[in-house]
Amino acid sequence: MSDLASEGRIARSWRLTRASFAIVRENRALLALAFLSTLLAMLAVAIIFGLTALADAGSDGARPQGWIVLAALIAAYPLTFLSVFFNTAIAAAASAAIDGRRMSIGEALAFPARRIGQVALWALIAALLGVVVEQVIRRLPFGGSIVARLAGYAWSLASLFAIPALAIEDCPATRCLQRSAQLVKQRWGEGISGNVIVTAWMVLLTIPLVLVIAVGLALSDGHTAALIAVLALGALALFAIIAVGAVVRQTFVVALYRYAVGADTTGPFEERDLSSPFGRRRRGLFG
Repeated sequence: MSDLASEGRIARSWRLTRASFAIVRENRALLALAFLSTLLAMLAVAIIFGLTALADAGSDGARPQGWIVLAALIAAYPLTFLSVFFNTAIAAAASAAIDGRRMSIGEALAFPARRIGQVALWALIAALLGVVVEQVIRRLPFGGSIVARLAGYAWSLASLFAIPALAIEDCPATRCLQRSAQLVKQRWGEGISGNVIVTAWMVLLTIPLVLVIAVGLALSDGHTAALIAVLALGALALFAIIAVGAVVRQTFVVALYRYAVGADTTGPFEERDLSSPFGRRRRGLFG
């Protein structure tokens, strides 16, 4: 226990990241589902931002037109639904992998298919909130937009365990959100930094990618074909990092959720690492 007490969060989070990545690397179904889910999520965000920007441009600074806001929701919902559908499949496959079982893509997709009504309801809640938050951010002055963004972050935190709950416990969408918020508040609380650092390790991988893209652009010497090739390869690499980062994070969240609700199997995760995010906040980043 003394070694764990003196050990820093970065060392623990690195072990958690490696354990999550090991699960993802050995399960091709998880990777395939992650790429599809990330693509759909990015398209949904692009639609929300794009139609909101169109509303602002068409209103000449006035309040955005209501029909464009409605159009943003209608356009974003199908993609949000598919993203939630695939994320639920990812959570189910990750939970099985932690138990030492491998699911095929079809078996993983069968989980959200059996819960299609609750998946649809959760997607509606997520899409509606996304459109509303984006509208509030664009309408309010700087100070108000910061508050709106903080509210969006609070929502992301409160709903952190909702997808694992939907995949593992088969609870109604609203109950899954309540369950998630209770776990975050009662069991995780101030230890949120553990999960943040797991995600940060994946973000750090983008730094060398940006440097490589910059060097490639410099060496292209203005040639259009070379510029397109460098940007296309850079975009694909960035997309891969985002997709892998998302599924690694989701795998860790599933493992943490299972630990929080008392599941027996932790797979490649060490119990001391899963339990540390539920402890009290330490004084510094390294201890």
